[in-house]
Amino acid sequence: MTLKKQLVCVSLLLLSLPWAGCQYLKEMDHSLRLGQEASLKATTEVIAQALAQTPAALLPQGDYPAPEALTAKSGFYCYPLKGSIWVDGYDEEWRDVPWTLFQSAEGLHSSKYRCVISGDQLGLFFSVDDGQVIYNNPARSLASNGDRLIVAAGAGREYVFTAVAPGSVTARYFTEQGETYRESRIDAVWMDRSKGYQLEIKMPLSLAQGQLDYRVVDEADNKISHYGPLLENGTPPRFVYQTPAARQAIMPFIQPGLRLRLLEPGGLLFASAGNPEAQGSQQSHWLLSRFYRALLVSSRQDRPAYPDGVDFSEREEVQAALAGQTGRSWYRDSQRSSHQILTMAAPVIHEGNPVAILVAEQSSEQTAGLTDQAFSRLFLLSFAVISLTALGLLAYANWLSWRIRRLNRAAQQALVDPKEVVDRYPTSFANDEIDNLTRSYSALMKRVHDYTDYLQTLARKLSHELRTPLAVIHSSLDNLTNQALDEPSRVYQQRAKDGALRLGSLITAMSESRRVEESIEQAELERVNIAALLLEITEAYRDTYQQCRFKLTGFDKKAVAAEQNVLMAAPDLLVQMLDKLVDNACSFTPPDGTVEIRFDAAADEIRIAVSNDGPLLPEAMQSQLFDNLVSVRESNGGRSHLGMGLHIVDLIVTFHQGSVVAANCPDDAGVVFTVTLPRSSGRA
Repeated sequence: MTLKKQLVCVSLLLLSLPWAGCQYLKEMDHSLRLGQEASLKATTEVIAQALAQTPAALLPQGDYPAPEALTAKSGFYCYPLKGSIWVDGYDEEWRDVPWTLFQSAEGLHSSKYRCVISGDQLGLFFSVDDGQVIYNNPARSLASNGDRLIVAAGAGREYVFTAVAPGSVTARYFTEQGETYRESRIDAVWMDRSKGYQLEIKMPLSLAQGQLDYRVVDEADNKISHYGPLLENGTPPRFVYQTPAARQAIMPFIQPGLRLRLLEPGGLLFASAGNPEAQGSQQSHWLLSRFYRALLVSSRQDRPAYPDGVDFSEREEVQAALAGQTGRSWYRDSQRSSHQILTMAAPVIHEGNPVAILVAEQSSEQTAGLTDQAFSRLFLLSFAVISLTALGLLAYANWLSWRIRRLNRAAQQALVDPKEVVDRYPTSFANDEIDNLTRSYSALMKRVHDYTDYLQTLARKLSHELRTPLAVIHSSLDNLTNQALDEPSRVYQQRAKDGALRLGSLITAMSESRRVEESIEQAELERVNIAALLLEITEAYRDTYQQCRFKLTGFDKKAVAAEQNVLMAAPDLLVQMLDKLVDNACSFTPPDGTVEIRFDAAADEIRIAVSNDGPLLPEAMQSQLFDNLVSVRESNGGRSHLGMGLHIVDLIVTFHQGSVVAANCPDDAGVVFTVTLPRSSGRA
């Protein structure tokens, strides 16, 4: 394959630029979504804590039931009605309100209802299936005969609705003495329909007293049947509706692109405000935008569709919030498949009990708009770069191929007449590598044989020089092993083996030190939560060094995420530094001794102290411990300690512009190593 074709093939590698860019954008989109999750989680938790300070607006009636009733799902939900309630027996203004169906366990009776709130008025619309409607006989009783519907409210009050004929109905209730009273504040209209009747009711919201349910009494063939939710629930449950007070409580926290919902502990909605869609986001060309979103949507098809409605009890994030944790879920937008909705749920705790659930929702467009524009710029830039580079490479390949062919012809002529090799090489005014090669090739060919002989000789000499001392050492030790040696000779033999082992350990340790220096040269600083790092790594030390007891002190574990614990540092190097300090401490600690890691965050610096029980440091060696190849420990189990660990600690601390000191504990119970890292540290 000619050089021209090779350069064309190499230019095809530029096609990897868009692919790499797409991978980068995916990673950037993933990082942005993680940031969006963290931001929305923090926002949700802060708002939930703020709402807990104003609990009066968190429940529809402002009253707080017993703690055991907080997790009971409310059975009656009332939807908001934009207009007024006109009591005429017809449901024209109720068409947008969903039905709630009830069917008896035997399946013989069924009914359904709608419930709305309009200002301070409560509206109910019932549709009852009844094969034969029996009207009330006023001569017998005003409320105790005929088909009737009973609405149960709080404080044990039950309102009876029965009709002598289609039309207006009077609501009556019984006192404890059995007397019947009329409630004039309730308007109701009874209308017949095929296979039953329907009843429309309007009553002041205050009459419900926070509880609501109903049952149906059916008289047929001299039999009276009672059925309805009230019979199965026993007592009227709390009913839930969207209150202006609750909505007003969350309005100060509304931001563009954020929707907040308040749920009662059973999972039913009682306040909603805001819009999760990003406002005013700039869009790129529709074709590029669709292509980009297709790249992202392909990895999110397994996400469930957003379940819009008023019952949130089955959602995972709400269940997590009821358990006292902040829950998170991603959903596909049911209307736009390329959009995602992030929901975060946090409990609102009042007096130790979850009185409400706060759900915050944001659209993926909060971050997709940023990567969308980046993708458009990347696509156009990549197309321009690939086109220009391909043309440039093609022209360059032709020019370069011509120069190399000319040089090849000159080299072939030089093989024919080596004495004139310099004169036969073409001249060039390009002053580049090929021109330098042209000028140097003549001298190179004259000296190539000398260089080759020299290199071959050098290789043999080096190989011999390396093998000879190793062979002498090994053969001598092998020969001595097979000889009957007296005790002094065996001592010398053992010394030779120890020396060889120490030499190998020295080479290994020096290699490790060099690797640390190289990693320090390439290290990058980032924000590191030192307290969280110590908390995590201490657990690992407890599993690794089981002969020691570890104690982590100096900070409140509940405030690990505090900003004062964050430092710009290289986390991998910090972990390596702590590994060396802990390994050094554990090697000196007696069995069941204690190794304490103490953390102290000051205004301008962070200090980490590692102390251990055990022998004290010699006074003369405290200032030399961090030098290379300095060790004060005795031989331990045949292991050779060359003092490289603390030298590596010193290298890492110096890189962070900090300091490390070793001293005996004030009570002379052991040794403490203190590392001080300034908050304004950079690369040393």
